[in-house]
Amino acid sequence: MFFCCYRRYVEKIKHLLFSNRFAEFIQENTKKAVEEVVYSDTFKEYVISIIKESQESPFKEIAEQYIGKEVVIETTAGPLEGVVTFVGDDYLELVESPTSTVLLPFTSIVTIQSA
Repeated sequence: MFFCCYRRYVEKIKHLLFSNRFAEFIQENTKKAVEEVVYSDTFKEYVISIIKESQESPFKEIAEQYIGKEVVIETTAGPLEGVVTFVGDDYLELVESPTSTVLLPFTSIVTIQSA
């Protein structure tokens, strides 16, 4: 008897879980839940913070350690040597000689080290 009732319940559960009505219910509620999250202020602030972080270069902090110091910088175009005199948000200024100053975007710097 127990097996017979169990089997009947299993069939009813299968019928419910694989029905179009249940699929529509899941689809509607999933859509509502996703919309609540995506349109929330918390999600908006999270996305904005990710965008801001992606625009900030962690290389700036590294380059600032070399201000006023003689360095060798390996760039995508070759090595440069000089004194770091300024570090911006996405570039640094390198004085190679009294008559030669180079502005180097962080995207072109491969390595930087003390000379």
